[in-house]
Amino acid sequence: MSSTTHNLFSNTWNVRISDPGEEGAQSHFFETIYITLDAHVDGDNIVYEFTRKVENEVKIHRTFNELNELFKFLADYLDPVALGGLGVKIGQLGLAK
Repeated sequence: MSSTTHNLFSNTWNVRISDPGEEGAQSHFFETIYITLDAHVDGDNIVYEFTRKVENEVKIHRTFNELNELFKFLADYLDPVALGGLGVKIGQLGLAK
């Protein structure tokens, strides 16, 4: 049996970081944040893999086997519209058990 990977969600954004002691300065520091959610499908076994990186450092890396646990966790990272879109995408792929 072959294993397939589906990218379910991916987002990148730049976040401004204040320069301590330099409030109101014209120059600011920025960092890039990356969030990805992939589904690894191997027959009936499905593993959802969530990764949150800041620049090149992985801050959070979790895997889930249950959709309920995945959505509870993602509620802290995604807005309701993104969660709904993710649910539709998972349903269209036929990945839900």
